[in-house]
Amino acid sequence: MIDANTKLHSNPRCLLTELDDGTGVLLHLDTKYYFTLNDTGVFLWKQLAETPSSASELAERLSVEFEVTEGDALPHVRSLVEELHANRLVELR
Repeated sequence: MIDANTKLHSNPRCLLTELDDGTGVLLHLDTKYYFTLNDTGVFLWKQLAETPSSASELAERLSVEFEVTEGDALPHVRSLVEELHANRLVELR
């Protein structure tokens, strides 16, 4: 389990394609694995691509952007970053 304060960043070998409905698809160039993201996932990916961030920092930004509490956002953010990490789409920094 990734600690809520561990810094993560997007894997530079992954490309995001945003779709018209706000969702997106990540492609890992090495594994050729596709990973779909909903609108909040796309938002979080863009945050990680911009600057290394912890799950706590991401939950804080998500709470502002989508008007949810940080407490509600954090478990979902942690779940997503753990899944992204397990699929080598994000890296620990």
